Amino acid sequence: MLSISFEVDGRRVDPNSIVNALEASVLKQVESSIRNSVGSLQCRKHGQAPRIMVKGHGIKNLSFEVSGCCNALINDVKKNFK
Repeated sequence: MLSISFEVDGRRVDPNSIVNALEASVLKQVESSIRNSVGSLQCRKHGQAPRIMVKGHGIKNLSFEVSGCCNALINDVKKNFK
């Protein structure tokens, strides 16, 4: 199963536990978009799902780090990410 985690300003955060409703909504939208784009991908060789870390100094400047069992999976995620 696809793993998505968030790190904002150096701290791990859970979109469901953020007090600020706007920030929580943004992170939930990001998570939904990722799941829609690459949620069904698995490595064709190893059967593993990708791991995605969404991070930034704040909600306005998020970046994505993709990791997985091999470069083929990582490349598939990057190709399918919309």
